[in-house]
Amino acid sequence: MTLNWNSWWMQWGEGVKGVMMQDAMVPYNGRLPFVVGKSVAHLNLLEKIRRFAEVDAEVLVSGPTGVGKEVYARVLHAQSARAKGAFVPMDCGAIPNELFENELFGHTRGAFTGAIAQASGLVAAAEGGVLFFDEVDALSPASQVKLLRFVQRKEYRRLGEPRLRSANVRVLAATNTDLEQAVQEGLFREDLYYRLRVIPIAVPPLKERREDVPLLLEAFGKYYAECYGGPRIEFSPAALRYLEEYSWPGNVRELENCVRYLTCLRIPRPVEVCDLDLLSADKPGADSSLHRLTMQDAKRQLVMKFERAYLEEKLLSAGGNIARAANASGKDRRAFFELMRKHGLRSASSRPVEGKSSGAQHQAKAAS
Repeated sequence: MTLNWNSWWMQWGEGVKGVMMQDAMVPYNGRLPFVVGKSVAHLNLLEKIRRFAEVDAEVLVSGPTGVGKEVYARVLHAQSARAKGAFVPMDCGAIPNELFENELFGHTRGAFTGAIAQASGLVAAAEGGVLFFDEVDALSPASQVKLLRFVQRKEYRRLGEPRLRSANVRVLAATNTDLEQAVQEGLFREDLYYRLRVIPIAVPPLKERREDVPLLLEAFGKYYAECYGGPRIEFSPAALRYLEEYSWPGNVRELENCVRYLTCLRIPRPVEVCDLDLLSADKPGADSSLHRLTMQDAKRQLVMKFERAYLEEKLLSAGGNIARAANASGKDRRAFFELMRKHGLRSASSRPVEGKSSGAQHQAKAAS
């Protein structure tokens, strides 16, 4: 399902597209409200971005994987005088050393074997806008030299062309590694590092802005419910507390994928801790997670986990036959079926188990 972003955005929250708001919901690239939050760290970062957008200097965005470095770069671009120009990203980690110059500067017809047509390159595509170098630390030493010369003078030559061209672009770069350490180890040019790091922007990991987790869950939950044409997921108080305290090693990208996974499950009840499938070694249901819960919540989680495992084992032993599985468990077929529906388990036909009672239908409508 393809959504009209503008209509979806105006329905989801009040405010002006592309402008920071009180709770900092900023759309980007016609896609998702990735930059959402109310934490002090997040709001301070957006305030810095607002100030840096007013100047035309180079920016180096750093932070761990999944925090949305490109997204923050796009927010900066959207608030700058270059907002009407293009934002052109270049994934440095995906460009072989021998193709870097051609991708960046382009070539003339006949510049090399197979060059049957002229190619303008990414610099020309970004004219009047922003050229964004993602994973800039992945560039080879030879490519670093070429980039340094371009950043210093904003001049370049297309392959096979003697004429020197001038570029009107702003250069932004991003890295998830410690470039200062890379410089000390001889892996990254010191002069290029300082040339790119005129304005440093450090994006904090999600574990340092836990207050933003509920807002992100709400934003992604609303979006993917409409995108997938299903009910919006809801969280039990225990599950929400767990997600707020979870370390999120994959940061916002992991949270987004968590919401997508739960939306696809279509569980006809609020999500519980045992429903979560997270990346960290500190997994739900493990003994180390129980200290976060009240005794009542911990007991409910353990019972939920036992019920699901028990049902799955009985269904497996019965070859997916619900009647045989119910008989083996000592429960009547209807009660067994309701437990399957509660846990979102599937029947032998591999179709989601749906409740038939009016109460179940009412719960599904409430969730949407």
